[in-house]
Parts: sequence; structure tokens; C-alpha cells
Amino acid sequence: MHTPSPAAGNTPPSRGRPRQRAFTWPPIVLYLAPVVAIAVYGALWIALRAGGGRASTHTIWQSLALAETVLALLLRGRKPTSALAGIMAVYLLFSLDLLLLPAVLFALLTVAATRDHRTTALAATATAAVLAAMPYLHGDAVSFAWYILPRLAVAGIAVAAGMCLRERREGAGGRTHARHPASEGEPRRQHLRPGASGGPGC
Repeated sequence: MHTPSPAAGNTPPSRGRPRQRAFTWPPIVLYLAPVVAIAVYGALWIALRAGGGRASTHTIWQSLALAETVLALLLRGRKPTSALAGIMAVYLLFSLDLLLLPAVLFALLTVAATRDHRTTALAATATAAVLAAMPYLHGDAVSFAWYILPRLAVAGIAVAAGMCLRERREGAGGRTHARHPASEGEPRRQHLRPGASGGPGC
């Protein structure tokens, strides 16, 4: 008996056909993109405030501070806590809040995303102390409610975002390990039922 073929356009997809994977950015692009954005923002910030005379001297110091910050962010993969410490030192020394605050927050996010809870708590406490003390150490009259508190809130958001990224990465790693528990060359263990194959029950 002849079986009619399925109608055109209704043929089910072949099971052996490989699925197209979604496009993902290369890791190096994801690593460098935030640093490039911070460097471009800092360069524009300095250029808009550049001038002659005494302002030109300030421009030099601002450029050096930005260069040190960018270098620390490029090396954050090896030592994120050291990168955060170096950026906070420059931030506290030169009192360049609007220039260096994005780098401080991103370095804090990196620590929260890559280090344990204890290190993250210490980094967050130190960052909050520097953000709160910097204007008063330089003699700036600022409002706590409108100047200090918003910066502390943004720092807290950076810490929370970094911890969420770390938990998602650890969860994805756990699912991958559970999906592939053994390597290709490692033989799988056979779980014997009680009395099966003559083996004793557990």
C-alpha cells in the first residue's frame, strides 16, 4: 500500500539538522567596551573644560588621572580589587568626581561580579567611605541629601548588579556541569538495582 507523502511546506524539520546559535559578542569586545566608553567620556569631559593658563595645568593632571584609571580598568581582569583601590586613590587625591566616578562604580561592579561576599562587602564599605569623605576632605560645601546620598545609592546599585551577574554565571556553570557530568573519555557508572545482575542491593 502506497503511503502518501506529506504536503509541501508541512515537512517536519530534520532532527539531525544543527540549530543556528544566537550571535554573541566576543569576550574581548565585552571586556574592552566599558573601558572605551569610560575613556571617551573622560576625554570629552576634559576637552570641554580645557583652557589656557592655570586651566591648562589642570588639564594635564586630569589627563594623567584618566590615563591611570583606564590602565587600571584594563588590568581589572587579574586584580579587580587592586584596580578599584588604585582608582579610588586617584579619585580621592585629585577630587575629580565627575571625571572618575564612572570608573569607580564600574570597578566596584567588577569586584562584586568576580569576588566573594566578604571581599565585596569590604570593597563596598571602602568605596562608600571614600565617596562620602572626599568632598569634605577637600573643603567642598556639599549637601548630604543631594550630593552624597545619590552617589551612595548608585554604588549600592553597582554592587547589587555585580552580585546578580556573579550568581547568574555560577548558576549557568552549575547547569553546564550537571548537563555534562563526565568527560568523553570517562566511562559512565551503571547504577545497579537491588538484585540486578547478581549484585547486592545498597
